[in-house]
Amino acid sequence: MMKFLKNLFSTEKNTTDTIDNSDLNIAIIAILLRASSIDGNKNELELGMIKDISITDLNIKENEFDNLYSRAIEEEDFSADIYKWTKIVNDNCDENIKLNIFRSACKIVNADGNIDPFESNFTRRLSGLLYITDKQSGEIKKEFK
Repeated sequence: MMKFLKNLFSTEKNTTDTIDNSDLNIAIIAILLRASSIDGNKNELELGMIKDISITDLNIKENEFDNLYSRAIEEEDFSADIYKWTKIVNDNCDENIKLNIFRSACKIVNADGNIDPFESNFTRRLSGLLYITDKQSGEIKKEFK
């Protein structure tokens, strides 16, 4: 019990909390998967966009993508919300990367040309969890109108 309390109130960074690059990529892909499915429809266009974003923006090799994608699907299916994923991103990424993740999620949400209330709520929550200002969020959303 004492060890637990010491760890809880310790100001030192726990070295077991560090993650590798594949875990970060899985977190990002999981966020994008949630963006694609939040409206109840996962379509091939959105899933193709996730692959393209992963390969071009995350520099994931195509032969590695399938493994990361499968792991992200499994992880995302068992998570109730996106907090777990945004925490990993916040702990390991700078503002520009977070803005690009948000931009990618908005691109996926807008892929079908229709933003329903669930998608709107998702982007609003995602921007807050990634500590993106309302101004930044609004400017990014305007790119897709």
